Amino acid sequence: MIVNEEKYLAQRINGWHRLAALCAKADRTFRDLTGAEIVEYVRLYRQASGDLAYLVTHSSNQDVVTYLNALVSQAYGQLYRSRTSKLQQVIKQGLYLSATTFRRQIKWFLLSAALFFIAAFYAAGMMTAYPQTRAYFIQPGWEETFEHWKTGQHEGRTSDEGLMATGMYATNNPRVGIMTIGIAAGTAGIGSTMMVWQNGSLIGALGYEMNTVGKLGFLLSSVAPHGVSEIGGIFVAAAAGYVIVAGLLFPGRRRWGDSLKHAGKDAFVLTVLALVLIFAAAPIEGFFSFNPAVPQIAKTVFALVAFAGWTAFLMGYGRNIDPVTLGLPPESEELLED
Repeated sequence: MIVNEEKYLAQRINGWHRLAALCAKADRTFRDLTGAEIVEYVRLYRQASGDLAYLVTHSSNQDVVTYLNALVSQAYGQLYRSRTSKLQQVIKQGLYLSATTFRRQIKWFLLSAALFFIAAFYAAGMMTAYPQTRAYFIQPGWEETFEHWKTGQHEGRTSDEGLMATGMYATNNPRVGIMTIGIAAGTAGIGSTMMVWQNGSLIGALGYEMNTVGKLGFLLSSVAPHGVSEIGGIFVAAAAGYVIVAGLLFPGRRRWGDSLKHAGKDAFVLTVLALVLIFAAAPIEGFFSFNPAVPQIAKTVFALVAFAGWTAFLMGYGRNIDPVTLGLPPESEELLED
């Protein structure tokens, strides 16, 4: 209950009436509003949405709640009525959702990354302490690949061969990402955890082998240019799977169906982000990472720039952007969903 409900309503009602007047003026088209009125409209709508979320749980005055719910619904319908979005607006929405969703679910990304690197160091450590475990970490089918890496050389590729390799990477790697998500959802995260662990173990074993011939730096500088995007994309894909699993197993205050729906939205955004990362890695892997004509130091610098760029985008983009200006629901509507 609100301690002084009459005082609260007196403070808010003028804003609600002003929003109602702007809704009436904008009923035909937002072109009837001035720039200042549009800004005021958005501000009052966000405020009314927050007021509604508060009153739903704190007020016993159903007439006020009903009125405010109708007003917020009307404003929402006007703001988000079907309109042809410009491509630039769609791109901005995608960038905003990708970065903000990643930050909101970053714990699952960090879990995936931690599993991968723990597995890598575990494999390298075991092979160092117990050389007899080499056969366990390096299956017979990988022997030839490992021996080729230990030569410390890459075979040159023609432009046609680079294009074919790019096509192969762009087809195979996204499939791995989608499989990671599907396996996570179907096995309560166990299957995807095993996939991430196995891949980490394989990289760790290869790192150990390259270190024995003094070419660990060659390996890292060759894998890093595309690995920043590709391996990062796999981590994001695994995170998307974990988000679905968390929605299934830990619904919290939501009903099970609502929890799954809520988790599915974030999982979908993360899936798209993962595929973009993995696709972005394909041409780098096809034309750059394994190109013997490119100095290893240039590959290292490229990888560092790529890592800094992706980190800056995912951790910083959208922090100072009002989602309403992009045609997205304001943060206050999360309160209504909850």
